[in-house]
Amino acid sequence: MKTVRRHVHLAVLAAVGLSAAMLPAGSAVAQQAGPQVTSTMEVVADGLNAPRGLVYDSTNGRILVAEAGVAAGNTGPCGFAERGLPMCLGHTGSVFQYSLSGAPSQRIVTGLPSTALQSTSLSVVIGLHDLSLFEGRLTAVFGTLGNKPYRESLGAGAALLGQAVTINGTGRVKAFADVLSFIDQRYPNHLEADPYGVATGPYGTVVANAGGHSSQGNNLLHVSHAGQITELAQFPDRPALADPTDMITSVPTTVVQGPDGAFYVGELSGAPFYPGEARVWRVVPGQPATVYAQGFTTIIDIAFDEQGRLLVLETGEDPFDSTLDGALIRVEANGQRTELARAGLRNPGGIVVAGPGVYYVTTGLATGGGAGQLVKITVTG
Repeated sequence: MKTVRRHVHLAVLAAVGLSAAMLPAGSAVAQQAGPQVTSTMEVVADGLNAPRGLVYDSTNGRILVAEAGVAAGNTGPCGFAERGLPMCLGHTGSVFQYSLSGAPSQRIVTGLPSTALQSTSLSVVIGLHDLSLFEGRLTAVFGTLGNKPYRESLGAGAALLGQAVTINGTGRVKAFADVLSFIDQRYPNHLEADPYGVATGPYGTVVANAGGHSSQGNNLLHVSHAGQITELAQFPDRPALADPTDMITSVPTTVVQGPDGAFYVGELSGAPFYPGEARVWRVVPGQPATVYAQGFTTIIDIAFDEQGRLLVLETGEDPFDSTLDGALIRVEANGQRTELARAGLRNPGGIVVAGPGVYYVTTGLATGGGAGQLVKITVTG
């Protein structure tokens, strides 16, 4: 048997890459999605700083984007993260607002904690990963790329890393669930955590934790209204279909509540990123997780459209290469799949549904800041 591969942490995968060649703002690329389905893609905002998850605020007519930050703006204190990577703290993260009414776009929250690795070949930015909105309350999660001792080595300014927080209308951030401390207490040897996806609703908050390794971590967590954290599901290592002698990790990146009330979790699947290995899991609290759909590659986000169809966003076959196109795939109730967009969808990081056949997607998540974009995809059929 080969040595079990420790998964390459999603926080690195979502932030490492060379500069990507993006589309000019305002440009549109026609996409032929299928015999009876067509789509167009238009860049509506650029210059984003490692954009990741996003939400549609229908009440205020806007799209809110989680920006992890800028690599060059993180200058210390520094510590050693996963695999001994030297990371330095900064406060370059933000929440970007795109107005659907045509009003100027702007960053409505700035100065959020982020960490970065600076080198001649890599730009790693870790910070704000995802957003969720329920009844006007904005919830977010911050990544870590390390364990609790690492976070402590960065000082008080890093306290929000590895936590779920709320952000109010004035930009005030309040932590309510320390996922990193929960994992540290639950598993031995200071296991790391990486809250990456978040969903909120009357049930409370659910977090997809992409941290951990082997059969520990890589789980789905529930946070009650009182702030109590419990584990809903564990996604253990498994043999790769392409090579049964090799073990891969799940690396859950996204969670959403489906039309049936169950939670659906998309996974990146760990290195070496065999094509077709990524799955979408279905989780009903109190029951074992089951595979809902499979055969995908590097899932970074999922959503459901108005007709209850699953939308799967892939970030590209090699998450380290930010020049590669990802793909947006729609899954019908009978399992039939339609590719809605691919060409020009560079290194996508998140998707949100903003109306029938209208989707917004962030691109350039694996850049060091300033090269990200927000694109609008319109689908007919």
